[in-house]
Amino acid sequence: MKIVAQSLLIFFLVLLFFIGLLSASFKFQVLDYTFWQTTFQKHSVYQNLATTSKASFESQIGKQGGNKNDIQVLTDLITAENVQDTVDRNLNNFLDFTNGKSGQINVYVPIDKVPQALLPKNLTGVKSQMTLPDLLTKFNFQDWQSLNLHNLSRLGGYSSYVLAIDISLIALILILLMLLVEKGQRFIGLGIAFVFLGAITVFLAKIGMDLSAALSKQISTTSSIASVVVGAVVPPAVTEIVSTWQIVGVILFVIGVGLFFVRKPR
Repeated sequence: MKIVAQSLLIFFLVLLFFIGLLSASFKFQVLDYTFWQTTFQKHSVYQNLATTSKASFESQIGKQGGNKNDIQVLTDLITAENVQDTVDRNLNNFLDFTNGKSGQINVYVPIDKVPQALLPKNLTGVKSQMTLPDLLTKFNFQDWQSLNLHNLSRLGGYSSYVLAIDISLIALILILLMLLVEKGQRFIGLGIAFVFLGAITVFLAKIGMDLSAALSKQISTTSSIASVVVGAVVPPAVTEIVSTWQIVGVILFVIGVGLFFVRKPR
């Protein structure tokens, strides 16, 4: 009976652990401005975005029969410094909204860096600082209300609730697993659970690393602006997230091995 109970508890422990791992990554990495800024700096994302965006822009102009020298004034504005300024401002604004720190999404449009004589007519009236609804309305996107932006502002709160509940349930299961161990016996079942969790976590981290490398290689062959952005941003972020998983996995594995030699006090 105890073996069945331990098996069920270990099953739920594994399930809850990976829910917690995903929730923690989302809460403390994906929704954290410092994580993105540090990742972008570490992997030279700003420089890569500037270089690849400029090349992509020039390539598309060439395909349309234009001369890249005619737009050199504009392409010269695509520098690592300008990209970093634009990305950091908008990223910070977006994360403030998703974490409930701001009631609306503010958008920074870097038109203040472009000479007035070169601004397209459709940008007339656009300010460097605008709310997202105002910006979408300006470009005649009338269906922006269907985007349901209000739910985005709750992401930070939802992730906190899920993580808190998950940690509480994991703590309860660990207590029950320890209670099922007879006095003077080793924590074999608990050790096996931790070793298994550690091994699976490291394995998933390795898969994440491989997928990140494959995505980066695949996107590097395309020239569209969207692909350039995804290729520069997503692989470094995934790499940093799964690197944390690797560390967690190793720690769990070591704890699991250690539990094999620990006996419950008599």
